[in-house]
Amino acid sequence: MGRITYNYLFHGDDSLKNYSNRVYGVGFELPLMIMEKVFNLQDTRDVFLMRHLVTHIFFLLGALAFFLLIDYIYHNKLIATIGFLLLVVNPLIYGHSFFNTKDVPFLSMFIICFLLFTIAFKKNTLKWYILLGIGCAVLTNMRIMGVLLTACIWIFFVLDNFVLKPDKEEKKKNLRYLIYFTLTTCLVLYVTWPYLYPSPAHYFYSAFKCMAKYPWEGDILFWGTVYKSTTIPWYYGISWFCISNPLIYLLLGFIGIIFFTIQFFKAPKLFIFDKKLRIQTLFVFCFAEPLLAVFILHSVLYDAWRQLYFIYPPFILAGIYALSYLLKTKAKIPIVVLLFAGIGYTGFYMVSNFPYEHVYFNEFVKKDPEYLRKNFELDYWGTSYKQAIDYILKTDTSQTIYLDTECNVPGIQNLWLEKPEDRKRIRISYDNTKANYFASFYRNHREDYSFQSKEVYTIKVLNSSIMSVFKLR
Repeated sequence: MGRITYNYLFHGDDSLKNYSNRVYGVGFELPLMIMEKVFNLQDTRDVFLMRHLVTHIFFLLGALAFFLLIDYIYHNKLIATIGFLLLVVNPLIYGHSFFNTKDVPFLSMFIICFLLFTIAFKKNTLKWYILLGIGCAVLTNMRIMGVLLTACIWIFFVLDNFVLKPDKEEKKKNLRYLIYFTLTTCLVLYVTWPYLYPSPAHYFYSAFKCMAKYPWEGDILFWGTVYKSTTIPWYYGISWFCISNPLIYLLLGFIGIIFFTIQFFKAPKLFIFDKKLRIQTLFVFCFAEPLLAVFILHSVLYDAWRQLYFIYPPFILAGIYALSYLLKTKAKIPIVVLLFAGIGYTGFYMVSNFPYEHVYFNEFVKKDPEYLRKNFELDYWGTSYKQAIDYILKTDTSQTIYLDTECNVPGIQNLWLEKPEDRKRIRISYDNTKANYFASFYRNHREDYSFQSKEVYTIKVLNSSIMSVFKLR
């Protein structure tokens, strides 16, 4: 996607017009492609490592923005540190922060926009609204769902101007800020998203319509049942959310949502019009609305809840809102100890299972031998193929090795991460009757293989195999 857009932008290649995934934004992929060209990265290993590094650094910048956001709101370094750790010490999110250039950068940019939003509405100056407009444009260019935040900002402007009815000068200033914010957002979005060039409004609508119900059809293993992606249960997203986040994090977040809801219904106007409290309304809305939209629009979800990773920061921010009150009670010390114990326990899991920490399930799910493999998709990105190939290269000294990866794209692409001299030794085979080795990450194959007894290498997480290598001959 980044390459095709780059060629369209700089070389006049019209392939973008017929590219199947052209409706995806390139807010992150295009800069990665530009970096690849600027640094003249030719070898696939160099390209992969650069992308891993940049993606992870961008996540860390988002985490820093998360710390700054919480500290800006509460003026409390302890609460900000807890919020930062709840984001970073999350096995699923942290693991994906190296290789997922779609969902984690979007999550990080959402946080950065939250920070810009909070500062802009507090300082109420043109400079910050222009920066907010740039942020919202980049956010929307990463994923079309970013328009959600822009819509919320418009609503707040309308409320401030037409419901609160400020004086004439204040109203003029607000309208000017709204115009500059909107123009900045539209202009930056247009300039950075070449797909929109021929007809901005038409193509933007097409992208939104397509992504609201993305036409992907495939099999999804969920609680032991195989579903078509178009027929997943309504509770698919929230169920994955509740089983793949640490329990103590879930407890804090849902307490925060309940606490906010009670407070909101006591004084709804205060939480809509007060500039300090309305950000809490925004956070809870940005958690709940996407889940509701998925339910109403019957949107296609796959690979667990990765398309909804961006709801995790506002969920934690809701928990932080409740925590800010709880830490003013006599229960402060026990609560802090409990939170740090939970964070420490989760961190131990991450270190113990690195680099497969993203395969994580909390205590809501059984951990019996091979239970997870037979009930859920585990390493669905296939990152463990890298270690499988490393094992084969290390233990087999043959000059030419035929490897069958069951026609899985991750199996082929992980080979590109190896050094050139090692890549030459591996030949991808599509016929296991001729291959020396067979490797599988069990995607769409929860059953044992007929040659399971030939397994020579396995990676297990929580008592379930996520990768197996079989020596066939």
